[in-house]
Order: sequence, then structure tokens, then C-alpha cells
Amino acid sequence: MPSGKNTANVRNTTGNQSTVMGNIRGAAALVQAVNGAGADLARSLAGTKPAVSERDRQNAGKAAELVKQAQEALDERRYSRAEALFDEAIGLLDSPPSQLWCYRLVTASRASNYEYVVNNYQRIRALVTGEEEEVVVDRVWIDCLVSAGFLNEALQEAEALLVRNAAGWTSMTSTIGVIHARLGNLDKAIAMQKSVLEKEPSNVLARWNLSIVQLEAGELPDAFDNYEARWSWPDFPSERRTFDIPRWNGENLEAKRVLVWREQGVGDEIRFAGVLSDLIATDARITFESHAKLAPLFRNSFPTVEVRAEKPADLRNPEDYKDFDFEIPIGSLARHFRPTVAEMRAKCSPWLKRDTEIETRVRLDIDAAPNQPVIGLCWRSSNRNVLRNQYYVKGEYLAPLKLLGAAKFICLQYDECREEVDFLRELGLPLYDFPNIDQMNDLVSAAYLAGACDIVISAGTATAELSAGLGVPTLLFGLRHSQIQLGTDGVPWHPATRFLPLDTDEPMGLAKSILFDWTGITAWAEQASTSGRKIDWRISFPGAV
Repeated sequence: MPSGKNTANVRNTTGNQSTVMGNIRGAAALVQAVNGAGADLARSLAGTKPAVSERDRQNAGKAAELVKQAQEALDERRYSRAEALFDEAIGLLDSPPSQLWCYRLVTASRASNYEYVVNNYQRIRALVTGEEEEVVVDRVWIDCLVSAGFLNEALQEAEALLVRNAAGWTSMTSTIGVIHARLGNLDKAIAMQKSVLEKEPSNVLARWNLSIVQLEAGELPDAFDNYEARWSWPDFPSERRTFDIPRWNGENLEAKRVLVWREQGVGDEIRFAGVLSDLIATDARITFESHAKLAPLFRNSFPTVEVRAEKPADLRNPEDYKDFDFEIPIGSLARHFRPTVAEMRAKCSPWLKRDTEIETRVRLDIDAAPNQPVIGLCWRSSNRNVLRNQYYVKGEYLAPLKLLGAAKFICLQYDECREEVDFLRELGLPLYDFPNIDQMNDLVSAAYLAGACDIVISAGTATAELSAGLGVPTLLFGLRHSQIQLGTDGVPWHPATRFLPLDTDEPMGLAKSILFDWTGITAWAEQASTSGRKIDWRISFPGAV
């Protein structure tokens, strides 16, 4: 990541950011601010001012229609499409109104296109008219600074905007609270979100922000209670499913039929599935609608549960839902079964089924001796942008792990990474990969690869969730105060995971910390592993041959 002194170097990478992660967890407020400043933009383009020529009149009409389509794309979270439509509308006009430029900047922020924000903020800031539009573009800039990791600069800008715009106190106070959370000031962040809720108890954004900070601080069960606000938060990316079935809220479930349905990303779904064992113990009759590519994995792991792939909304049959007594999203199970950190730790155990025979065959494929350590590596997600990249490392930064004696290495990176793998090999890391296995979609085979490892080193991706669910000792790295840490130095959701905080100013720091503590790490892994393999970790000590 660039340093806080060089904001102009912020660049966007491919992929859209999950709104669960942030963008100040309030990008919808930016659009609302734009709407408040001029919801009639399309209508004004269509003819509030007399056109100079017939051509200008026609272009204004076309631009108005494009703006309408772009707004619809924004509502549907098709941000790249909205960007293209706004650009097309702007291109039709000799003098685009300032409101249109505001929309364009907000849309870039929603798309995590911070390169556009960096390159155009000052110019658009000079074009806007009126305090409301200034607030909108300044909020976008703060969003950009936060997402790029320039937290102190963002805090300074946000506090200055709060002074200038007293009318936006609740929104800006919540935003400042999120910045404090990113800075590690969790107590202050929680207090600020609560101060907003004292004035506006129905403020969904503040309650959502509060839940995330409380998770980071380990304030359970309040965090889980407030986490239910996700279904009222406009930017929450999961489908808001509705049923003619009551939501389960702790009632006796013996002999009852319960529908559990998926939410969020694949990694989240795998992690939340670890609580299914608690639900199974109630003697309920359970149907779990999972992501299609996870269904085979879950069927293997939960034989008493009816696992079926979630269908697209337009293909669902009402008959499939008529006989249930209760429904619940899978992310809400922990609120009922593991409401404290102590209970989370006590009940956590491997929940995904291993196949030791296939794991052995994988190890034979890479010529690993029965006692030889095998290490799995995953350094990033396939979903990358300025914010998310702070949680990952470049593959090349793991090359120093070649010093781990006679250890073998398996690539668990699940997307196209051929150039990165080749570069790691050039740097001397003997990394095996299985190009015929689609680790993105064939998660049963991906589980076999992870299960063949004795330690997995991974960013916070589905790979880490997969290896942890199998009971493979997992070194999970990321930024401090991750919400899945629940205020601890580990990961209570996982049975065998150590958390390694990243220092974004020291790219090689992760490999160094692993090498320096390898003796301790291997002692822990030997105790934590559920593989049953007898590994001679001494041959992997740095410098061993």
C-alpha cells in the first residue's frame, strides 16, 4: 500500500468491493445526499432550460434517459454499469450540471474506483454549487481516504466536515466512529455509534456500524443482537429473502422443520456453517439452502441435514417452503447458540469432513514423504481493490518461506495466478499447484488439497475458512481487530487458527514473523492438527536440509 503521504498514488484494481467490508459502511448515505441535493436531475436535463439548438435538445433528452438508467443501475448495485452510463450522459452535454458530476463521483466511490476519485475530486469540488453538493463530494473524498488506509487524514477531513455541516451530525459522527475503529480506538468508536443511536434509535447505519465494532471488541451478545440490523441496511449485499414462515427466535425445535438459508460470501457461509452442529443437536429437521458450489461439501459434512442448492429467485417454487415451522439466516445461528466468546470457543470444533485416503494421494502426487511437512499458501482473494488489498500480500512476499528446510508447498490460491506461481518458483519457493482443479468452484477438491496440508497460511479468504473447518492448523493473516477475532488474539470461530496481524508498511513482515516463530508455530500445529499424521517438523526448521 502507498504511504499516507502520497495519496495521489492510490489506484484501483479489478473487482468490486463487498459492501460488508466498508467504504465507511455508508456509501448509501452519499447517494441519499445526492438525491436530497437534486432528485430531479434527469427531469432538469430533459428540459428545464431552453436548448440552444435541436441537437442540444435531443442530447439533453438522451442524457436524461441515461441518467435514469444509471440511477436504476445504482439501485441494483451494478456500479460499473452506472459509471459507464453517467460517462455517456456527461459526454452528450457541453456543460454538464454540477449535480451530474456529483452523481459521477459518488458512483465511482460505490464502484471502489478510487483512481477516478483521486483524479477528479479537486476538479469536481471546484465545479459544485451549494453546501449540499460540497458535502457530497467531500464525503466521497473521506471515503476514498479511509478505503486507501489514510486514516489520520480521513479523520482530520471528517472532523472538519462535521464542524461545517452541523445538519449532517448523525451521519458524520457514525463515519468518524468507523475511522476510529480502523485506527484501533474501539472504545471510542463504540461510544460514538451509541451517541448517534441515543439521538436516533432507528438509525440503521449506526446500529450496523456498532455491531461491527462490537464484534471487533468482543462485546457479545450485544454485537450479535445489533448484527441483525444488516437486513435493514440498504448496502448489505445479501438478498433480503422473505417467507410466510416465522423467524426462529429460540423456540423449542424438537421435531420441528427449520429452513436455514445462506447469506454473504462463500467464506462467511463456511464459517457460519460451523454452528450448524448446535442446531442439529436440538433434534430439529433441518433443510439448509446453501450456495450451489458449497452444497456437495456440506452434504458430505452434514449427512443428517437436507442440503439443497439455493435457486435463483425467479426459479423458486413456493411449494418447497410450505411445510416449515421456522426459518433463519445462517449468520444468525451464533446469536442463539454461541452468544459469548467463551461459548464460541468451548463449542468450536472441526465441522467439515476430511477424506484421509484422498489427502494421502494428494501428498503422494507432490512426492511428500509421510513425515514431511506440507504447507498450503493463499495470499489474497480474487476480489481485489484499494481497501481489500490492505488485507492481503503479494505472492512474492511469501518467497522467504523457501528457508523452511524440507517443507513442501501447495498453492491454494483459487483463481488465475499462473504468473504469481511462476514468479514464486523463480524466487526459489518450490510451490506445487494443481491446474486441473478448479479451486474456485470445485470446493470438495479444494478441501482435499487443504486437508493434505499440515499448516495452511492464508489471507482472510474462503481458503482459510475451508482449512479451519477441516481442522487444519491455519495461520490467518490480516489487519488487526478483525471482526472474526471477537476481541481476542485468535479466531474463536475456528478450532485451530492463529491470527497474524499485517503491517502494511512492512511488506515482508509476514514471512519474517513466520520464520522467526516457526519453532513455536510447529509445536502449536502438532497439538492442534486432526490429521493423525506424524510429521517431523524438525526437517522444516529454517536452514534444515
